[in-house]
Amino acid sequence: MAIRFLDERLSTFLIDSSGTGSLSDTPLLIGDIGLQVVAAQLVPEHLTSVRVSLTGMVGITAIEGPNLSITISIERNGADAFGSGTVIFQEDFNSQGVAAFSPLVVVAGDFPPADVVMAGQIRYTMFVSVIDTTPTLSGPVTFNGIASTGTTT
Repeated sequence: MAIRFLDERLSTFLIDSSGTGSLSDTPLLIGDIGLQVVAAQLVPEHLTSVRVSLTGMVGITAIEGPNLSITISIERNGADAFGSGTVIFQEDFNSQGVAAFSPLVVVAGDFPPADVVMAGQIRYTMFVSVIDTTPTLSGPVTFNGIASTGTTT
């Protein structure tokens, strides 16, 4: 069965580095996409071969404290609040005393179970939180996803 493209979506929170919002230890929703996978229901074998590729970027600037402890998380089928879905990716980053650094890049994958595919749409949300400091979400911030199904054999 050939590989079949299902859907592609993107979410843009900030398009440049002009953001001024403060971050805290409460996870902030910064990316939200809903991938349509209903076409996978047409072929029974496709229900168990759906795969999702997710990429994102988060620009953060330190405004106090020498070390930032940043967590970026991605959930499947959650709501607007962190913890309401299934965490499929989590990255912890420590700035090691560097106040300015390149935007953090996220590359994640998911193999959703058949019951999730049967719903027809899979929602992915990306959150960011920071412990013990209040840096600025300066941007840019993007979140992208592609869903496909099938195999090469």
